[in-house]
Amino acid sequence: MSLPPVGDGQLLTEDEKEKYSEMARRWRAEKSAQASGKQPPNQISPVPAARPTQIQRSASFPDATSLSWKSDQAVLGNIFYFLNIFSHGELPSHCEQRFLPCEIGCVKYSLQDGIIADFHRFVDPGEVPRGFRFHCQAASDATHKIPISGFELSSAGCPVLLRELYSFVRPNCSRWSPVYCKSDDWYRVNWCLKWMAKEAGTEIQLELLSVEDLVVKLYQRKFLKEPSKTWVRNLLDVFMWDYSSNTRCKWHEENDILFCALATCKKAAYCISSSLASVYGVSLTAAHLPLQDHDSNNHINPKMVVLDAGRFQKLRAENPGCNRYFSSPVQKQGAASSTGEHPSGVTSPYRTSTMRGRGITRLLESVSRLSTSSSS
Repeated sequence: MSLPPVGDGQLLTEDEKEKYSEMARRWRAEKSAQASGKQPPNQISPVPAARPTQIQRSASFPDATSLSWKSDQAVLGNIFYFLNIFSHGELPSHCEQRFLPCEIGCVKYSLQDGIIADFHRFVDPGEVPRGFRFHCQAASDATHKIPISGFELSSAGCPVLLRELYSFVRPNCSRWSPVYCKSDDWYRVNWCLKWMAKEAGTEIQLELLSVEDLVVKLYQRKFLKEPSKTWVRNLLDVFMWDYSSNTRCKWHEENDILFCALATCKKAAYCISSSLASVYGVSLTAAHLPLQDHDSNNHINPKMVVLDAGRFQKLRAENPGCNRYFSSPVQKQGAASSTGEHPSGVTSPYRTSTMRGRGITRLLESVSRLSTSSSS
């Protein structure tokens, strides 16, 4: 059995790793059969049966080397599509269905005009593979919280949904434009697109590229040198717009859930606008970056970190209404659960934990209670 040189394991692609893992399993099975002098039970051959047919991980991402622009004006007018698809977790590699797509978001964007349009749908993932319901439910609860069943908003079938997505990316039967997603999401998004195309009985028409490669090319054109991929990833992995208005879909916004497929697409557009608009001489508008949720001169900033507990106590005594800015999302969920409320669109009940989070909010509340009791 030919194996790669020691120390090069980290250089292997996912496809090569799977290949050598399979070879190692076969070699161990043959050695085990030879040592025992008999065939393993319930098997005709010591070689393990082939895995179910599945879409293998690509050896490498399609790159954006073909991207080129004749002028800065061509860059500004170029339309980009940012896409993401959420799933109820990732199933093990031996499963034929690796993902259960549940939400899809896409944004139409240009440097000149900002976000031009957006597309958002909830996907019906179908039947959960037997034995993985708890796994999928736990993955959903830890991220986007989309129910794995009984969700009335995920009613569109794959043929309809894929046709609507194609119409959004390719209006008026024009040429197909590439779509972009973060490299960490590429395998999941690509798998889900192919799965939906298979369910719809058609071929996938979209070319999925890495948004990191796009940012590198945009910087390279202007500065004639490439920024590091690590720097670009850090640029895109920001949280400053997590609570901005008109960023998440309506359901995630109403239920105060951060993980949203549409939000990830919009935040990619925000990052590009924030970092490259000035480079290309573009004036930022509300289509490039979200408007401020509150006027900082008249309202408390809900995202600030309270470091001065004494000042906070005085402020809260003068204005009791400010408490809502510092309430824990877990506390809100617990209150909703205790009154029997559930996120909109859920037809089957799901229990919500009423455990209160730890942190500065609880600390300040305990200090407040102590000060109140001592004063009385």
